[in-house]
Parts: sequence; structure tokens; C-alpha cells
Amino acid sequence: MPDPFAPFARNFRILGLAAVALALAACQSLPPAQGRAVRTTLEAYKAALNARSYESLAPLLSDELRIEGMTDELSRAGLRAGMQWPPSRISALQIMKLAEKDGLPEARVALKIQGGYLLLRLGFDELGRIRSIEDSPLWKVRGAVLKSAFTSPMTTNRGLLFVRGVADGRDGFFLIDTGSSDLLLNRKYFPAQKNPGMPGIVSTVHGISSNPGRGRVRHLSWGGLTLRDAAGQLHDFDQMEAPETRPLLGAIGFEQLRNFVVAFDWKARTISVAPVSASGSARGTVRFTYFLHAPAFPVEIGGVAHPMIFDSGAAVNMLPRLAGVEEHFQRFDVQTKLSDGGRTGEGSVAFGTIRAVTLGGLTYRDMPFAIYDVPYLGGHGILGSPLVQTGRLEIDFPRRTLSLW
Repeated sequence: MPDPFAPFARNFRILGLAAVALALAACQSLPPAQGRAVRTTLEAYKAALNARSYESLAPLLSDELRIEGMTDELSRAGLRAGMQWPPSRISALQIMKLAEKDGLPEARVALKIQGGYLLLRLGFDELGRIRSIEDSPLWKVRGAVLKSAFTSPMTTNRGLLFVRGVADGRDGFFLIDTGSSDLLLNRKYFPAQKNPGMPGIVSTVHGISSNPGRGRVRHLSWGGLTLRDAAGQLHDFDQMEAPETRPLLGAIGFEQLRNFVVAFDWKARTISVAPVSASGSARGTVRFTYFLHAPAFPVEIGGVAHPMIFDSGAAVNMLPRLAGVEEHFQRFDVQTKLSDGGRTGEGSVAFGTIRAVTLGGLTYRDMPFAIYDVPYLGGHGILGSPLVQTGRLEIDFPRRTLSLW
């Protein structure tokens, strides 16, 4: 059975002492009482991180929490899993800037640890509780650069989509995985960094898993797309690597594609990347929003709208539950297990087809679906490679449209 694969990862960076020294001029423009409340929270925050205690963190958190843009549920689960525990004890917390943003306090802080500083931006609510935490580098992180529009051959294996690229002089394959928030690197070929920063989390179809660390690639190229000096989440690709996709170097994710238009042509076995859409009139188009980093939109089954995300790295479509679609679901006499590319889950899930799925004014007959509620997707289903296989699909990330032919 094909392996659905939709991990996303979060991490934080360590900066050297010299770089941070240039930015430690503190400033503040909050009322004194608010400033004192924020400082009290920050001291307790530092103590909780040093104690590696979620129980100590919990009272400091606002009713709605966002860490690196993740949902409240996933943010809290990530904290419980230890994504904020620093690699060494915090010896000092320096407030670099304390001000008001959108009517609420915000602080930029430097956490002094062994070998450098962790730079974070924290938002607070009216009571001085933490409502958001984000990485806050001194300079903008360099992203993927598109030198020119290009069309690349696509290799398919078990429904997944791979392209050939080069990373640090090694020729190999990359999974095209819009379900991954950022670059993934195969830990078989890339060593872990010695100073990865806070551990972050990895979430897959199995839920939050242990973090194997971060790797780094000096130069990555795929067609006209290039990426320089980039960190990537290490991942186990053992179950996904096959003779036709060896060496499988990793996965190109949302962060590398978010500024471009990506077109999948299953019949031609190609993937195109361009700064703007160059395609003709589509048969169907749907506007999307984002859930986490994934394009999200409704689809109709039996006249009822169901929330979905698009994930090119999922080999099967998924619905979170059978309730409400039973009369439209044709169950196969087979059970399947789900994999994140390196690990297969223990439980089996039901598999079958939905008689009619309507998206962007187009109706697709007998689309395959597994019935499984992916952890932390907030009840969203997934449309993946089976949708790509229906013909031609273009996702315009800047304009937030998904077009179908």
C-alpha cells in the first residue's frame, strides 16, 4: 500500500556571541505595570526552560498559544514533547526590545547559553501571559531562489513524486512534498549539526515523533531552483528509498516553493516551477487559505462540505472519519497501515473509494481514501497524489489558487 507522508518540523537557531553583541541595546515603550508583568513572566519562563518543566510553563501561557504559527493544540503538544528545551542551561535572559504591537506587549529576547545566544520574539496578552513564540534571527534567512522558470522530469514510485537534483555535489532524488513545512534531509546522507538550537518537533501521520536533529546543505539545486547554506530537518526515508529513487537525498517542502507557481502534469510526468502562472484556462479553480503551512479548502461529498488540505507528499487521500460519508464510501476488503516514510504505524485503517468528490466545480468519481484522523490536523482531510494523478494540477502559492485541468 502506498505510504502517505506529511511531516512538518520546527526549530530555532543559535547565533554566536559577536553577532548578538551588536543588537543588545534594550529599549522599551510599555506602561510600567505591563513592563513589570512581562519581565516577571520572562524570568519564570527562563526558570521553566532550565527545569525542562511543562508544568512550570503552563501557567505562563495565554488561553490561545501560537509557536512559530502552529495551532494552539500543536503548540502545547510540542511544548510537552520538549521542543523548547535549550541544548544547555540558560545563564542569562536579555531583553533586547520591549514594546507594544497591535495593542499588546511584545518582547525580543536573547537567551544566553553555552556557545552563543538563542534569539526569540515573544508576544503577550493583556495579563502578561505568553501568547506567541517565534524564532527571531538578526537578519532575514535566505530562501530558495528561482533563477528561471523550468520544467523537470518527474519520477513516480508508489504514487509519490520525485525529481532529480544536486546537494553539495551529490546527484540524487528529492520528494516534492508540500505537506512538509521546510526542507527535509535524509539522515542516511547528511550528518546532524553539533549546535542545532532548540530541538523543535516533527509531526507525521503518527503524531509527534522524536527529533533526529538538523542537517545542513551548502548548495542545493533542482532545475532553475537553488538554495544555499540551508538547514533541513533530518528524517528517516528508509521505507521510501527504492532503486529508481536512490539516493533519496530528502524532500523539498513548502518553504522552498511558497513564492512560486508549481504545476504537476501526471500524464507528461513533469513538474514545472515558475514565478507566475503560464497555463491556459483551467476547468476548475479553487481559492485556498492556509492551515498551518498547507493549502486548505472545502470539498463536497454528498452535498456536504468537508475541510481538506493539499499535500503532494501524501500517496493516498485521507478522511478523518467515516461518520457522515458512509453511504458514499465503498469499502475494500483490505486493511492498510500508514507510514511516514521511515516508520509504519501499528494499527490498520479502512480503505476504499468515495463515489463522488467535488472540488472547484469538477466532480471526481471513485477517488481512493483511507479513513484516518491525522493528529493535529484539526479534523482536516488530505488530498494528495491521487488528485495529482487525475491530470494536470497547478498550485499558485502567491495568489492562493489551486487550478485543475
